[in-house]
Amino acid sequence: MSSKLFSDREVRTWIAVLLGIFAAWCGHAAGGESAPPDALRVGLARVCITPAVQRELDAGLFPGAVVLVGRPGKVLYHDAFGHARIVPDKVKMAKDCIFDLASVTKPVATATAFGVCVDEKLLRFDMPIRQALPELSGSGIEPVSVTQLATHTSGFDNTKYHDRAQGDALLELMLGVTPKWPPGSRYYYSCQNMILLGRMVEKASGQRLDEFCRSRIFQPLGMRDTSFGPLPPSPRVVPSGASEIGQIEDAQARLAGRPVGNAGLFSTAADLARFCEMMLGAGRIGEIRVLSPESHRLMTGNLLAPPLPARGFGWELDVNSLHRPTRLSKRAYGHSGHTGQSIWIDPERQVYVIVLTNRNHPQFVGGARKDDQYRARARIGDAALASVGY
Repeated sequence: MSSKLFSDREVRTWIAVLLGIFAAWCGHAAGGESAPPDALRVGLARVCITPAVQRELDAGLFPGAVVLVGRPGKVLYHDAFGHARIVPDKVKMAKDCIFDLASVTKPVATATAFGVCVDEKLLRFDMPIRQALPELSGSGIEPVSVTQLATHTSGFDNTKYHDRAQGDALLELMLGVTPKWPPGSRYYYSCQNMILLGRMVEKASGQRLDEFCRSRIFQPLGMRDTSFGPLPPSPRVVPSGASEIGQIEDAQARLAGRPVGNAGLFSTAADLARFCEMMLGAGRIGEIRVLSPESHRLMTGNLLAPPLPARGFGWELDVNSLHRPTRLSKRAYGHSGHTGQSIWIDPERQVYVIVLTNRNHPQFVGGARKDDQYRARARIGDAALASVGY
C-alpha cells in the first residue's frame, strides 16, 4: 500500500497554484501593494477544491462537475472540471454549462412559485388541497393540506403514470390520487405532490407553470439561462440519463407534454447563484423582491416534528441527507436532483454551495453507486466551503 499523503497529481496542483499566488503577490508588491485578497482566496480555493473534485472524477463517479460557492454580494469560487460529455466524443465541462436540474425543480421553481402566489393572495400554505384544486377526485383527500404536499407527508405514494398515459391524460390520472397512509403520519417522497402543487399555481394564476416562473422568478433575478425543457441540443447542454441531449431525464416530466412541478428545469451554476442570493436575502436581492419575508421564513424552516425528518416547504433540512456538506449549520436547507445536482443555502453562515454533475452519463446509475455519487457531492461541497473559510 502506498504511504503517500498526496498523489503526484495533487502535489503538482499545489505547486502550480502556490507559484501562481506568489507571482501575483510579487506583481502587486512591486507596485507597493499587498497581495490582493481575491487572488489569494481563489488560489487557496483551487488548492483545496481541485484535488477534492479530481478524486471523485478519478474514482469514476461522474465525468465532470461545476462547483460554485458564494455569499451575499460575492461569488467566492466558480470553476468547471472534467468533461460535460464523454460519448460519442469528449467535450470539456465549462462554467456556463446548462444542466437538467431534475428535482431541484421542486424548490427553485414550484415551491417558490407557490410562495409568490401566497404573497399575491391567490393561495395559502395551510389550505386544503381540494380547495386549491377542486378537480381532485380521489377518496380520503379532505384532510390533506398544501403543506403536507410540500413536505411529502400527504400520504400519497410515488406512483408513476407515464406507462399508462401521456400528455394531458397523464395529468388527469393524477387528479384521482388517494392517500395510502393517513395524511401527516409518515414521510414518503413523492413526485405527485409537487406536480399537484404546480397545477395549483397554474389554476390560481391563470398561467402555465413555466410562464409564471419566468415572469415572477427567473426574469426578475436575471436567470437568463434558466428554463423548462426540452432544450435544443448544444455544446453547453450537459447530457443526463435521457436518450438525447436536451431531453428531460425524468419520464413523467418528459411525457407530460408541458412543464410540470417535479422536474424538467434546466439551469447553470451562475443562475442558481442568483437564486441563492435572493434566498439568503430572505426573498430579496438588491431592489428585487421575489418572496415576502413571511413566506420565505415559513418555507425555509422545519415544518415537521420528530420522528419525521426535517423538511421545509419544498426544501430538505435533514442533517443526515447524503449529499449535504457537513460544514453547514443546522439551519441550512437544500435539495438534490437525480441527474447529479446539489444546492445548499445556509442562512446562519450566510453562504451557499452549488455542485452540479453529470452522474448519469454515459449510463444511468442506481443502487449503492448512486449513494456514492451523492456523498461525493457532499465532500466536494465541504472542500469548497473549507477553502473559502467556512
